[in-house]
This record gives sequence, structure tokens and C-alpha cells, in this order.
Amino acid sequence: MMNIESKLRFSERSFSECLIIPFFEDKVPEIAADIDIDKRWMVSIENKDFFGKKKELSLLYVNGEKEKRVLLLGLGKKEDINLESIITCFSEGIKRCQSLKIDNISIAFPKKCEVKDLYRILLESIFLSNYLYHKLKRDSLKDEKVKLIEKVEIIGVKEDKELIEKIKTLTISVNLVRDLVNNNADDTTPKRLADLAEEFSKISKKIKTTVFDKKRIEKEKMGLIQAVNKGSPREPYFIVLDYTSKKSNDRTVLIGKGITYDTGGLSLKPTTSMETMKSDMSGAGVVLGVIYAVAMLDLDINITGIIPATENAIDGKSYKPGDVYISYSGKSVEVENTDAEGRLILADAITYAVKKLNPSRIIDIATLTGAISIALGEEIAGVFSNDDKIWKMIKKSAESTGEKVWRMPLYDGYREKLNSRIADIKNVGGKEAGAITGALFLKEFTEDIPWMHLDIGGCAYYKKPKGLFSYFATGFGVRLIFDFLEKLKNEI
Repeated sequence: MMNIESKLRFSERSFSECLIIPFFEDKVPEIAADIDIDKRWMVSIENKDFFGKKKELSLLYVNGEKEKRVLLLGLGKKEDINLESIITCFSEGIKRCQSLKIDNISIAFPKKCEVKDLYRILLESIFLSNYLYHKLKRDSLKDEKVKLIEKVEIIGVKEDKELIEKIKTLTISVNLVRDLVNNNADDTTPKRLADLAEEFSKISKKIKTTVFDKKRIEKEKMGLIQAVNKGSPREPYFIVLDYTSKKSNDRTVLIGKGITYDTGGLSLKPTTSMETMKSDMSGAGVVLGVIYAVAMLDLDINITGIIPATENAIDGKSYKPGDVYISYSGKSVEVENTDAEGRLILADAITYAVKKLNPSRIIDIATLTGAISIALGEEIAGVFSNDDKIWKMIKKSAESTGEKVWRMPLYDGYREKLNSRIADIKNVGGKEAGAITGALFLKEFTEDIPWMHLDIGGCAYYKKPKGLFSYFATGFGVRLIFDFLEKLKNEI
């Protein structure tokens, strides 16, 4: 993991292979840091090659006493600077340095930016941008060597070691999710998730892990998990991680969808839709990431993580469109589409929370629908909730972390789309309002307990680099939910 230090004065800076200097956009760009720099470094500005536009970069080779290179970084217009632009712009700077295959850089702190929690935001941008997944590469690494940044010195700000360690832990938690999702689906299996959860019991005495195997799932009559698992040669697991720190009856239950590979079942996905389906356990990864962060940072709350884990595979035993299956709640469910499997396993998990855990609130996070990305794109998660207080808190956490959310309607008028002629409810309601009907299905199992559903179908996995993220798994949700839990801790 990268090492970050700070130096208050520019003259005290250590040697680095590249110094990043931020600028505000203008006809003559203004330095955003409170430093005096060598006039020779202004050559790009004097030649009108650099104006400080958002994400604009200009690399100079200076071979000075304290830096080999200087990277001018545009932040955009001063009045437009916000959390998002700081994250976006400094991520670009970090990625440019990565492309140079250098491991030691320094950054002039953008002190003139009027942004709340600027130091924290900059730390998160640095840590989270410094990620590449290359575990599965072999011969190509000979010609395309991967090198991450190992040391960063921030110039012009007092060092906060406690905050650095906190952001470092959160980054490890996010990268845990990224690695699990980016790995082969044949390696990140339901059994692997169960084994990892059991390892968590060793990192904190406050964590107790319970794992139900296939026989126990059958004994508990979790009929929807059993149904989804029917076509897979790999056994399902129902994973429960209890973290107890506070002497209180308050308990948050966090549930993550753990479909480790989704073929769509007999409602088979097209090839182009299936190639990213190892990411369908992103919600489960977030649960593991959040529990890890909570334990390592010793957060004084009570939280239970639940992961229903299985593949949605296909063979002669696969569950069938048109058939009816009995859920753990006792409700009968007509399966009209086997590719709407995530809501089925989540329904049994929500029922378990309601029956066994006396939760104060339930949060589920899932790559539930493609419809949410049609509505909100790749960068915004859809939030559905029956509780205004929870919504207001997660909105504040989104503003703090930059992980964007938008509240979607739980419109009761669409509930009739889930009506079935042969069962209590069916699992899909047609193409229209797909994200809403998916959430309405889950709501049926909550028993009116305060509940929030996060549909991360668009923002869990990027095919192209964007903002903080290089490519593929983003780990979206870990920082958002951890921040939510921190805020919650102060209210209970």
C-alpha cells in the first residue's frame, strides 16, 4: 500500500520523480497551491499551451534538484471547483504518473480551493486512483510492465496520520471488492465468499461468522435460494457476519447480492450481456468490504452482514420460467424470468433478517437491474426506501464521498404488475419501470421495517476508465455505506 507524507513548506520538499502543481483555469492560469515556483516551469503557459482547463495536463521535463518532471494539472474555473472536480482532476494526474512508470511523486496542496474536507478528498483521490488489476496477465507483462505509485509527498499542508490511516483502510476495503469482482468467476465462487467471511472472525473478536451450507439452507426452507441454485454444480452458501460493538439493541442489517456468475438461467442472456456477469456479486463484495472497514476502524455500532451466495447457471435441473417456488417467508413466487434471480435470493435474505435479527433497519445493495443504468447511467445508484430518515442520511453520505445516489419512487400503482394468477407474487413486472418493480418485489418481504435498496446495476463495473477508476470493478458502495454508518453512530 502506498505511503503518504506531508511537508508544510515548499522548500522542505523531498526529491520526487514528478511534482504535480494544480492550476485554476484562466487566460493566465493561477496556481491553486500557496507556493512560489520556478518561472521556467511556466513555459507551457507563456506559450499558451496550457490554460488550466478541467483535467488538462502539461508535462515538463526539468531535471531539477528535487524533481525530474513537473506536471501542470488543470482544475477548471475557480468558482466551479467542488468535491467531484477535485477527485476527477487529481485522479487524472495520478493516472498520468502511473503511465510514466514512476513510483515516487509529490503534490502541491491546492490550498486556494474552497472545498470542504479538501485534505480528505485529496487523500481519497490519491489512494483510490492507484489501482490496477493485473493478476491474470502473464507474457504481456514483459512488454507492458505495471508499476503503481509507492510514495506521495503532499506539500503545503499539515500531516494528519490518523486520517491517512483511515483512508488507507477504506482503500484496502474498496480494493478487496475490486479484486473479488475482477477475479475469475471460477475462483470467486460461493465457497470462496464463505471462506473469506470465516477468515474475518480472525481479524476482530467482535465479528462472529455463521455459514449455512446447502443442507442447512434446505432445512431452513429458503426455497428461492434453492431454486436459483438448481442449475449450478456449485453449492450455495448463506453467510452471516455479526459485528457487535455497542451495548444497544440498535442493529443495522446489510444484505448483498451474491450471484457469483449469472448466465440468466433458462432465460439465457445474450453473449454480449454475459461477459461482465462475474460482477453480479458486487453487492456481496460491498458487504465484505464494509464489515472489514468497520472492524479495522473499530466503529462503535452493531451491524450484521448477510450474503446469499450462489451461481445462476444452466443445465437440465435449472429452475424454470412459469414454475412456482415457496420463499423463506412462506409467500409463493411465480418465476416468469429466471434472469431476475437476484431479487429472489435477496427476498430470502431479507426474510431471515426480519425473522431472526430484530433489525432497526435493513439495507440491501445489489446489481439488481439493467433498467437502473438506463434511467441513471453508470455513475449514479438508484435508492428506493420506505423511510425518509434513511434517505436523508444516505444523501448526505453521497455528498461527503462523491458516490452519487438518486431517490427513485416506490410507486404503489406499479405493484399490480407483479400480480400472479397462480402464486402470491411473480418476480418480474414487464419491461417498463423495471428498476421500480424490482424494488417493489423486495419491499414485499420487509414487513414495514425501515429499509433501503441500493441498485448499483450501472455503477459497480466500468468497461472504460472513469474518474477514480481505471477499469472494471469500482467497489462502489463501500465508502458510501461506511460514511452512513459513521453518521448513524452519532445518532443512536
